[in-house]
Amino acid sequence: MKKFKAIVMTLLMTMLVSSIAAPAFAAGLKGEEFNLVNDDSGYKIVIPNFIETTSVTGKNIDDEEFELSNVVVMETPKKNADGTYSIFEIITTDKQAVLVDSNPGVYGEGLLGIYEGKFVNNRLVYSPTFMIGDKELKDIAEGYVFTFDFTVYDKDDNVLFDVIDLNFMFENKADAGSKETPAKPEVKKVSAKPTASKVMVNGKEVAFEAYEIDGSNYFKLRDLATVVNGTDKQFSVEWDGVKSAISLTGGEAYKADGSELAVSANPTVKDATPATAKLYVNGQEVQFTAYEINNSNYFKLRDIAKAINFAVTWDAKASTVGIDTSAGYTE
Repeated sequence: MKKFKAIVMTLLMTMLVSSIAAPAFAAGLKGEEFNLVNDDSGYKIVIPNFIETTSVTGKNIDDEEFELSNVVVMETPKKNADGTYSIFEIITTDKQAVLVDSNPGVYGEGLLGIYEGKFVNNRLVYSPTFMIGDKELKDIAEGYVFTFDFTVYDKDDNVLFDVIDLNFMFENKADAGSKETPAKPEVKKVSAKPTASKVMVNGKEVAFEAYEIDGSNYFKLRDLATVVNGTDKQFSVEWDGVKSAISLTGGEAYKADGSELAVSANPTVKDATPATAKLYVNGQEVQFTAYEINNSNYFKLRDIAKAINFAVTWDAKASTVGIDTSAGYTE
């Protein structure tokens, strides 16, 4: 294989949606956890010996330029006794998930191996075999971008979940250890109290799992998109992999993913940390205060109402928040 002319231009400590800087569950691999596609997909991966995420530019075998963002960098895994390499663990809450199929490769050059595995207790260690002859991964890894896209199937071979653009680079341990690891800034937590107020949407009471922080109400984007769907103020919610951001588009119908309007039986005070995901509204980046609570992003109701242009009211006597899609937003 021809060596990539890959040049790491800028190290961007971005995320694959939502990173949790904590060890994985006791079983399986331990490492950095990343939700896949969105916070509510029900799929995450655990990456052992994670170093960082980065942006990469270079040229492929046809001398065509490429640019990739959110490339995972990890220490090169050791070869297992059976000849495989444990890259990451897939964890899912989807009880129908049975099989994972993947064709790992080198970005822009072609396939490098095959992989097929079955979930056990909703977990699976992604451990492909590479077609590299007598060499080991550490001998050929430097400078390449590896692709580990995969598809999840149920027992009847129906596609349940598909992951693309899951790109990795490897650093051999001696090289990785020589880098200075910058200290992570301390993340300030705040208390998020379950919203005690009723919420009326176009005159009908709707139950949300919303939280109050510093006197403002915070809601999940997907919950808000659900309750205004089908009205003149409907909007879509998508993950934009190019911008590494959440994208809202006014006027587009919302596509549900099954996680909407889930409410705990007895909501309690939660820790909230500032959310890091970027937000785009109709293609323009906006700067809103947002928090991550229980691995989901919560945004201030009035910020979203203003961006999408629907009315929000407050009835202090009845302790009721109102959402009205027949009117525009006013301060």
